[in-house]
Amino acid sequence: MFRRLLIGLFAIGLLLVAAPAFAQPPATETTHQNRVDTFVDFLPSCEPGAPLYTFTTTQKVVVHSTTFDDGRVSGTVIQTGTFTAVPLSDPTLPTYTGKVNLHNTFHVENGAPVQNTFTVTVHGTGSDGSTFKTHFTQHANVTPTGTINEFFRCH
Repeated sequence: MFRRLLIGLFAIGLLLVAAPAFAQPPATETTHQNRVDTFVDFLPSCEPGAPLYTFTTTQKVVVHSTTFDDGRVSGTVIQTGTFTAVPLSDPTLPTYTGKVNLHNTFHVENGAPVQNTFTVTVHGTGSDGSTFKTHFTQHANVTPTGTINEFFRCH
């Protein structure tokens, strides 16, 4: 009787140790896309009051996500490309061309804060020879109770 109990406990222990080896591998998905977008926005600046421009961006977009059996999801969205920016209402302002990079990462885990980090880097050269470089970082987490903690940095 004791021997059967010992063998039973050993078998249960072995299953508990080996069970993770039998779990499904995480599901990953990656998509690639070429995109052209046109929109109106402020010229990228850390100072308020930047003028409105009509932007046309041409970008390569990569979206990657990994979903685990336990419900965790991690992902990344990367957009890299070029832009042109034409002043919306003041033709005396320069037209800009340049490069733009957007990087967004997120992590979701059951019962844990949802975390997200978003960065944008834009380098532009104006038709008048002027240049600008702007880097923006936003990090946020949302707790299971709905509290949002975030910070922004622009330089």
